[in-house]
Amino acid sequence: MPIGRCLLAVLLVLVVVVSARAATVDLPPTDQTICHAATGNPINCAEADRSARPTSSASVISLWGGARESIALKSDGTVWTWGVNNCVLGAGPCGKLGDGTVISRSIPIQVHGPGDVGYLTSITAIMGGEHNNYALKSDGTLWAWGGNFAGQLGNGTYTNTVTPVQVSGLVSVTALGGRGYHNLAVTSDGNVWAWGWNSRGQLGHDTSGSLCPPPLTGTCSNVPVQVIGITNPLTITGGGFFSLALMPDHTLRAWGANEYGELGDGSTTDRSAPVHVSAVLSNVVQVSAGWKHAVALTADGKVWTWGDNTAGEIGNGVTSTIGVSVPFQVPGLSHVIGVSAGDRFTGILKDDGTVWTWGWNGFGQLGDGTFADKSSPVKVTGLTSVTLFAARDYHDLVVKSDGTVWAWGSGGNGELGNGVFADSPVPVQVLFPQMFSVFLPLIQR
Repeated sequence: MPIGRCLLAVLLVLVVVVSARAATVDLPPTDQTICHAATGNPINCAEADRSARPTSSASVISLWGGARESIALKSDGTVWTWGVNNCVLGAGPCGKLGDGTVISRSIPIQVHGPGDVGYLTSITAIMGGEHNNYALKSDGTLWAWGGNFAGQLGNGTYTNTVTPVQVSGLVSVTALGGRGYHNLAVTSDGNVWAWGWNSRGQLGHDTSGSLCPPPLTGTCSNVPVQVIGITNPLTITGGGFFSLALMPDHTLRAWGANEYGELGDGSTTDRSAPVHVSAVLSNVVQVSAGWKHAVALTADGKVWTWGDNTAGEIGNGVTSTIGVSVPFQVPGLSHVIGVSAGDRFTGILKDDGTVWTWGWNGFGQLGDGTFADKSSPVKVTGLTSVTLFAARDYHDLVVKSDGTVWAWGSGGNGELGNGVFADSPVPVQVLFPQMFSVFLPLIQR
């Protein structure tokens, strides 16, 4: 048998093994070609050398998700994305996967370097926005790519980019936060910075002189501006149109939209400068902002939620069009070590490695095998030994103790990373392309 056919046969056997180990995972779609086997999408064969480079076997140490896409950081400082690669609000294809194209991906692709040269490396932290992604380098600089119609890339323009560009004026960045159409960063001097859309005061700064480009209304800032009256937060996080900061005394400050009480200050009044979240909440060790609600974990292991409850995301056993403006303690939960808020749903990670969710379930993002909303916590089906959990837009992502990555919920744009374009109400394994890229040079001979 010719050596080329022999090697191809070996590859096919290995692919079968991969499929057998994860029965719920389909193989990459038929658009995979010999010149782009590492990513599952066709490109000019002149790009084959870069696509063929063996991918790292390093472990995933951070996960985020945006609007129907996902982003992962590996321990070797490389960044990987998958899912939809375009934007809404008139922006069209925006390249938020950062691979130099506007092609959606159903398996992870490595983010390219600035100017589409090489790959993005030496990354220590990542953040996923609604239509863009961010990466913090070891030198303290911040890089962004994707949609920029609200100035959310922070580089002084409103132009989309398919590969990373540097956020202007920020050095010595130590922390990231954001979600919707605005973003947050903390620098080593303790100052907090924000940029993007300021429709509801979520930048914590007056940008009334900077109107957003059409079709957006209100004000925007395409460069970072300093958030008023807040320094040295432990962490920061952004919701759809509001922001939260965990302070050194383990209380919370909030600013921005408040129509559902998402600022947790007992009112429904928008705030353009930080206010204190209700004193009922103290000793906070972790906080996560969803689209219009938030969840916090306190040092005693209790879980608290506030804001929108139209889909049961508060976890109080009911749904209501009237939001919860004072933090509510979710009953029946113990041994919780992590919390994360998605778009109208909430999730927690327990110390036994199980994940529990509640709220909206239209895409199966609760992971309980159904598409029915739940106003009280339910256990994610068949998932154990989880060490890292993120509830994002309409889907969830986890890392297990064996290093595998799993996802469930919205998958119609490939954001589950399992090689297909379909939703899943139960966890499916994300397929990183190590095997395809290792054997590609041999097949091409």
